[in-house]
Order: sequence, then C-alpha cells, then structure tokens
Amino acid sequence: MTTAKSIEVNAPTRTGLIWQIVRRLPPAVFYLLFYLYMAFDVDLRLLYNGGGLIDNFPTFYLDWAFLRGQLTCPAGLIEYVCAFLAQSFYYSWVGAAVVTCQAWLIALGTDAYLKQIGAQRLRVLRFVGPLILAAVYSQYVFHFTMTMAFAVAVIAAWLFLRFGPQAEGRRILCFLALSVVLYVAAGGASILFALLCAGARIIKDHRYREGLAYGLAGALVPYLVGAVIWGLIAVDAYAVLLPIYLGTRVTDPPKLMLRAVQILFLLLPVVVAVVGLWHFTLGQRMSLAKSRPSRAGRNPRKSPAPRNETRSAVLRWGIEAVLLVVAAAAVLRLYHDPNCKALFEVDYYSRQGMWSEVLDTARRSPPHYLICHAVNRALYHTGRLGDEMFGYYQDPKSLLLTGREALWQKVDTCTELGLINEAENALTIAMEMYGEKPLLLDRLARIYEVKGDVATACVYLRALSKVPFWRRRAGEDLAQLQRDPNLPRDEEIQRLRAVRLKQDFVRPVDFLRQLLVENPKNRMAYEYGMAWLLLTRNLAGFAQLFNACHSGVESRIPRHYEEAILLAKALNVGAVEPGARSVSREAQNRFASFMAARQPFGRDAAAARKSLKQGFGDSYYYYFFFSGSGGP
Repeated sequence: MTTAKSIEVNAPTRTGLIWQIVRRLPPAVFYLLFYLYMAFDVDLRLLYNGGGLIDNFPTFYLDWAFLRGQLTCPAGLIEYVCAFLAQSFYYSWVGAAVVTCQAWLIALGTDAYLKQIGAQRLRVLRFVGPLILAAVYSQYVFHFTMTMAFAVAVIAAWLFLRFGPQAEGRRILCFLALSVVLYVAAGGASILFALLCAGARIIKDHRYREGLAYGLAGALVPYLVGAVIWGLIAVDAYAVLLPIYLGTRVTDPPKLMLRAVQILFLLLPVVVAVVGLWHFTLGQRMSLAKSRPSRAGRNPRKSPAPRNETRSAVLRWGIEAVLLVVAAAAVLRLYHDPNCKALFEVDYYSRQGMWSEVLDTARRSPPHYLICHAVNRALYHTGRLGDEMFGYYQDPKSLLLTGREALWQKVDTCTELGLINEAENALTIAMEMYGEKPLLLDRLARIYEVKGDVATACVYLRALSKVPFWRRRAGEDLAQLQRDPNLPRDEEIQRLRAVRLKQDFVRPVDFLRQLLVENPKNRMAYEYGMAWLLLTRNLAGFAQLFNACHSGVESRIPRHYEEAILLAKALNVGAVEPGARSVSREAQNRFASFMAARQPFGRDAAAARKSLKQGFGDSYYYYFFFSGSGGP
C-alpha cells in the first residue's frame, strides 16, 4: 500500500526525471538533425568522389607498409585513423554517422573543459564546434583530420585536468609525457593541449608557475621532437595539423573555410583568457564584497528557494535552445551552397553513368563550365546530343575542356572518344597532384587493359585491392585478367580498342577528325565533331562533315542538324546533301516562323534575344544569331 510519505518522496523524483529528459531534448534533436543534414542534404559521398575539386581527401590502404609509412612522421597516427574513417564517406549514411560522432566528441570535450575551469554558464559554446563542422561541410571542403586533432587535444586536456596526479612534480612529468605523445600522434594540436592545461591551472588553482611551465613545455615539444629528432623544418614542425596555410608544403590544407577551423582552435583559448580576466578583475571585487563581516544579530542570506532554482534552470534551458536554433539557421543561411553541391552531384552522377540525374541537376543549376561538359556527355549517352544540346547552357570550350584544365573530367571523355594516350597523360598528372586516389587507380588499370599492357594493369589493380570498398571489384578484374589477358568478353574494352587513336602526333592536331579518318563509325567522335562545329558556327565545316560521315553513323537527321542545314542553305554557306533522308516539314515551318519573327527587330539584337527566347530559345537558330543558348 502506497503511503502519503512515499508519494511526497516520489513526486519530486519523477519531476526531476522528467526535467532531466526535457533538458536533454535540444542536444538530442540537434544531433539527429545534424546527422540527417550530413547524410541527405550535404551527401558526404560527394566528397569521397571529389571530382578533382578536393585535393586533400586522404588515401588509405589496408596494408602494413602503408601504416608504417604513416607512423614515420608527426601526426601520422591520427592521419592514419582519419584516413581510415574518411573511407566511410563512400556511403553517405555511414560517413554522416562518423562526422556526427566527431561533432559530439568536440561538444563533449568543450563542455567538460568548460566545467573544469568553472565556466558552466558558457556551456552553450559546446555547440560552436558542431556548427563549424556544418559550415565546413556545407562548402564541400575536407578538414576532417584537423578537426579530429582539435577533438583529441581538448579531450586530452580535460582528462589530464580531471584525473592527473595530485602531486605537483608527478603532475608535471605526466604533462610532459602527454605532450610528447600528443605531438607524435596529433602534431601541432599538442600546443592547444598545453594552452588549455596552462589556462586551467592558472584560473582554477592559481598555480601560476605551473601554468607557465606548461606553456613553455608546450612551445618547446614541437621543436625538440619535430625539428631536432625528426629533422623537420621548424615552421613545419609547429604547423602540422594546425589550420595554418603556409603555401610551402604539399600537405598544406586548402584555404577555403580554413578560417572557420581557425575559429574552432581559438575558441577555448579565448574563453580561457576572458574567464581569467573576469576572475582577476570583477571576480576579486565580488569576492571582497562577499567577505565583509555581517552585522551582529543578522542571519546570513538564505539560499534561494528550490522553485527559483528550477525557474532559473528552465530559463537557461530556453535561452540555450533559442540560441542554438538561431545559430544553426544562420550557419545554413550563410554557408549552405546548392550551386556548389550541384557541381559535385553532376560529377558524381557522371562517374556512375546516371545520365538522367545529370540532366535533372543541370536544369536547376546556374551556368558552369564543368556542368556544361557533363551535360553534353549525358546527352550523348542518352542519344539526345543532336536534338537537345541547345536547350541547355553551352560554352564551346567546355565540350572538350579546352578552356581550362579539368584533369578528372578529361580522363573519361578522352577514353570514350578513343584518345587513350591523352587520358593516360591526364591520369599521370592527376596522380602527381592528388595522390593515389581509388578512381585514378581504377581508370589507369582500364587504360592499360585497353593498351594490352596486362602487367601494368595488374600493378594498379593490386593497389586498388587494398582500398576499402574497391577490393571486390579489383579482385574480379585481376581474376579475369589471369583467366584471359586479352579480355575478349569485355565489350567495353573491345569497343575502346576499336575506336582508339593509333597514330601519335608531336604537335596539336584535329583529334576528332583524325579519329574519324581511322574509324568513320566512331559515333562519339562524329557527334562531338558536329557539336563543336555547331558551337563555333562553322556551317561550312558542318556541311562537309555531314556529307562525309553522317550516313555511316546515323539513321536519321537530329533536330539541331536539320536547323543547321536550313540555316546553311538560307545563308548560302556549304551545300548539304541529306541523301535519302530529308529535313522534316516541322523543322522547315519552325525555321520560317523564326525568320519571320526576327525580321521586325532588324539590328536590335538585344530586343530580339529577349522576345524570341520564349519560343525559340532551345533552337540552333537562337544560338547562332544571339551567341547563347536558351538554357538556364
């Protein structure tokens, strides 16, 4: 039977339990939303693919030699661990879980350290680290290793302050040992560890000499271990894994979003400085005021009622939740970049052969050189290049990437066209710039399979077999090569061998025309050649190539070809012989409508462009006369 006394005891307990659950709701909801944002909105698999846009995504091999190589330099251990964890980005939902755990560790370490120095009222700052991670990944930048080094340094500082030896001498020795271990494992992040430990000793325990000793030791360890023992340049010894761009080392982090990571590293040292200043100024005044003797006959001030404490806690909880929502909204507003995501998406979909997704993404994206290139590849692979290319933004230089170098995109296009040596050269340069990325290893193996160099192909496949998520595919390719080195059943290899350009040249030549000379049925070379002639408004060259090759490649006349034929006839530029196929009545009527609609504008091209875009924006006529396409 329940007594009144037990009800009185259990009621506060239940209320406290409910309050504990409610108090933890904002962090729980925050990390759930953080995970969903990373998995589905940012889509971390796009960073793994990279597309030549991320140059510091780590390489990782399941191999003892790779591990030994990583452990021969400062921060090698954490770089090895982070390289392993970064492979989880291959699947976005797994990578999002890893990044969410890292965000939680950063928040946990920050919160624990703030409690350790008596700054509990600043606990809301524990969410700054996760918000910085959200901002960084929203810009599709990889700073995973540096942010992990920060987490390790902060958690190490808290553990040392919480569980370090009581005796001062033993505590200093323990600090020195930890500083050396941290520098070996996490590089320059050991300096942050030293600063946090020094600040805590000065603020909390007023041990000024010990704090100064920590600071001096933290400053000397990178030089003694990195420069003296490992033989590094002094600057490099201090800068490893710190958010500092020196512009002198291969391992320098990219500049983009580096300032956000700098804010992360400076957050706690600044908090320590502010809290220390508070303690040594206002804190002392307050302590003097509290220490004044009370008048005789007066009772000391009573502690506030529990109800007031609950109200204060609820108020703090509400303020923290509001601040968190406002800060998260501000980060997404400032750093969420759908245009940057579209660039990565288009490259990823191209690698996977998801051509309809490429076109869907391009329709909602602003004009971009690389997206334009991917769109034309997608249109070719879906059999719509000659019919729909002017429905999208077009840049003539993007067709064959002649405007600016784009090695990763150039590899696949050159391979498909039959420019195998060009693709090999681009891959070799990309390997030097980006390292041994799995995609590059895979493409190099395919190139040497096409060239019949089985031994070299096997070298790259064996390397690829040590990479997580690529082992099975590489193993199957190796087994196939061992069974039959000529690969007669691999249709793609046989097709590439058939269209491969066999004649090498010392100086630049018209590769597309030479490909067609060697193989007139090279469909991609023909369609890209025609697209290039249309984009450069070379109607005479268009007519010549059409008459020479069209009948052997195409069974119909695509829409843009019909438009070019009618335009060439109207302008008396080149004579096109459609043969048994004729230009459709629909194309002739539309051409007549365009010319009639254009005539009233005379030489006012701006007014004509604006007026005719609605009805003719996706036509070759519109592109030819107005130097642009009707695409978005």
